[in-house]
Amino acid sequence: MKAARLHGENDLRVEDVPDPEAGPGEAVVAVHASGVCPSDIRSYTGSGAAKRAPWTPGHEVAGVITELGDGPTGGFSVGDRVVLDWRQVCGRCHECTRGAANFCENLVKLPIAGFAESTVIPVGQLHAVPDGLSLSAASFCEPLACVVNAHRGMAMPPACDVLVVGAGPIGLLHTQMARARGARVIVTDMKTDRLAIATRLGAHDVVDAGGDTRAEVRALTGGRGADVVIVTVGAPAVIASAFGLAARNGTVNLFAGTHPKGVVELNPDVPHYDQIAITGSHDFIPHDFATALRLLRFGMVDAAPLISHRFSLDSVADAFETTRRQKGLKSLIVTGS
Repeated sequence: MKAARLHGENDLRVEDVPDPEAGPGEAVVAVHASGVCPSDIRSYTGSGAAKRAPWTPGHEVAGVITELGDGPTGGFSVGDRVVLDWRQVCGRCHECTRGAANFCENLVKLPIAGFAESTVIPVGQLHAVPDGLSLSAASFCEPLACVVNAHRGMAMPPACDVLVVGAGPIGLLHTQMARARGARVIVTDMKTDRLAIATRLGAHDVVDAGGDTRAEVRALTGGRGADVVIVTVGAPAVIASAFGLAARNGTVNLFAGTHPKGVVELNPDVPHYDQIAITGSHDFIPHDFATALRLLRFGMVDAAPLISHRFSLDSVADAFETTRRQKGLKSLIVTGS
């Protein structure tokens, strides 16, 4: 079969590799849709890319089962449409038993290798894609699960003011999630085309980040600022500015890590006197993945408007370059609907 292989920095090649085979308790899945994630781009452009070379990236994957190994099948059959969860948790360690399986002490990061014609995975990591949901949309389960994890840790009373900083694919997932929870949603970004999509997906107001964002957000919130600020941009200057956008007794969620790594200076009087809670969120627990699938299934989150580019596997390098240059929104490698 064909697979994209990362050989080093900016060196992604489509090559012939052996077909995967299902071992006991495993399934071979024909990949129909695989999303390009910013973490894929960091692997692609990073100076350490050659350390693992050659290898096949890709972890936002949906497809169809073509083979099942011996042993338990998890109720799946050949021909079933599925989406893949790459984080295999033990369910027994301290972190898992306290409900924080995203920090599982025995976590196995399965090498899904989604930018390939097929891949193999334990059946326990599969979720059935319901009728009526496209495999392209289902491939958003992984990033949406990360968004769900963030929202589990944030109080968001009905009609509260939520500001989403950044209208990329993740920011637009947060926009829809906050809207589904009954919030009044404001979105800010530098790109007017992205703000237009935010409005289409339910944002009540949008703010061009090229202007005086703080003044505009304050004007939209009665001078108070947003009750919840979700920062989806991993730039220290943007993160630092978020605290001036939050209302007293509000919350600032730092959803994005900094890339390249940086430091944010914070006056401790801001969280102290204004009683602003600072939260973070990392990856997801298995229930978040299942919840993400339900959000997509029942239309509470619409992934279709986020897909700006579709590429064949042979054009995977073009997909990476498109994402790297922040053209459009989400690039998918697709072989089916």
